[in-house]
Amino acid sequence: MSIMKSIRNVAFAVAVISGIGLSTEVRAQDALSTETLANVMIVDIDGILRESSAMRDVNKQLKERQQAYQQEIETRQQALREEDKQLAQQRTLLANDVFQGKQKAFQQKVADFQKFAQGRNRVLDEARAVANGTFQKKLIEIVAALAEERESTLVLRKSEVILHAKGMNASAEILNRINAELPTIQVEFKEGS
Repeated sequence: MSIMKSIRNVAFAVAVISGIGLSTEVRAQDALSTETLANVMIVDIDGILRESSAMRDVNKQLKERQQAYQQEIETRQQALREEDKQLAQQRTLLANDVFQGKQKAFQQKVADFQKFAQGRNRVLDEARAVANGTFQKKLIEIVAALAEERESTLVLRKSEVILHAKGMNASAEILNRINAELPTIQVEFKEGS
């Protein structure tokens, strides 16, 4: 009889311990669910950059300026080619020191042209960077505001997510808002820099 009583006591103790473990586990899950449950919002940043009216406008302005620069560069290149051709023809007609002086002056013009072309590329790069920064700042404001409205605790780029529920993707709403709030960006080309 004492063996049966011991077995019952052990069984009771195991049940009590298991019950305590279960209730602790349930309480821990409740605490985790209220503290770490994420309300996720997905944003297709690349798609918004591609489709927004402001960035389309920026790309159009940059392309137009790039074409104008390219035209100017090609005109200067052609003038340098002509001067190089004339210099080559004068090689036999001029004294060696006179020819070397003209060749040195021509090489300086080529170096100046290269600096000019690099400067134009720098102007385009800086203009793009400033416009992108303006757009990114507005995009972050809109994403933050929508995340707050949706009570989202986690915002992820769509490119980093493999699978998600449709309701998590806020890209269309963000695109609509940014198109309304920032329809264009005036690109500044600082050619004097």
